[in-house]
Amino acid sequence: MWWVGFETVTWTGEGGEPTWYETFEGEAKRGFCPTCGSRVAAIDSDIPEMGINVTALDDTSGPDLVPIHASFRENAVHWLPPVPETEHSIAG
Repeated sequence: MWWVGFETVTWTGEGGEPTWYETFEGEAKRGFCPTCGSRVAAIDSDIPEMGINVTALDDTSGPDLVPIHASFRENAVHWLPPVPETEHSIAG
């Protein structure tokens, strides 16, 4: 799953604001499309940005959507090329 972090978010899609579920009380929330149920966002108390699933974006061609961190490299599927070594993000 490919996530991008934003400090502020304005929801403009047909579904509007996601339906939020607190997955870990006081620590994490996950946002789902109220129409189809797709997971579109995440808020974690220890990360200053809201994570948005890139597939939920209308436009993914922006130059700022370049990977800077890959999590769980050791579990990556073998049929996709690896993300090149990236800088360490503030998220870990």
